Amino acid sequence: MTRTRLVAFDLDGTLTRGQTCLQTLATAFGFADRMPIWGQARTDEEIRAAHAGVWEHLRHRTRREIAAALSGIPLAPGACEGIAALHRAGIRTVVVSLALASSVAYFAGRVGIEKIIAAELDDNGRFDCVFPATKPTLLAGHARALRVTPDQIAAVGDSVGDVHMLRSAQTSIYVGATLPDDCSPTWHLPAAPIDDIARLILERH
Repeated sequence: MTRTRLVAFDLDGTLTRGQTCLQTLATAFGFADRMPIWGQARTDEEIRAAHAGVWEHLRHRTRREIAAALSGIPLAPGACEGIAALHRAGIRTVVVSLALASSVAYFAGRVGIEKIIAAELDDNGRFDCVFPATKPTLLAGHARALRVTPDQIAAVGDSVGDVHMLRSAQTSIYVGATLPDDCSPTWHLPAAPIDDIARLILERH
């Protein structure tokens, strides 16, 4: 079996548990009334509009203020330990998320993941977003830069927005409660600790 050299993690519900970054920031900064619309964004344009709307509320907030709001979101059990175990084995890690880069970078820093792929403002002030359907392409581009082949990638996610990425990976782990339609991961491990996931990947390494 080909050894795993890169593991891609979703953020909300995968590396973290409980409220999403968006829900938490909305409560902290007074735009919870927009959540019925922004929280249900599914199409590319809806996601892009949600990011733009959220940014209007966050653009004048400091990094410290945003970090303080996000600090209440619990990490998945064993997140730091699992990432450290993968790194000790020489396996690279990346977070691939629809969330804003500022949120993703905060949690990536907490667990020790060195690379993020997330929504960022481009030079024209427009969001360069990550969408469910583009997760595999963006992950593949990062893998090529590391000289990692598709059969050396594992992916971990928890929602329908991760299905495209999970399908593209040689090894896939779904930690959500109920499998979406047409999703057949290598393992379905609801709410699994990240160190347990790392152990399974390393056993196949």
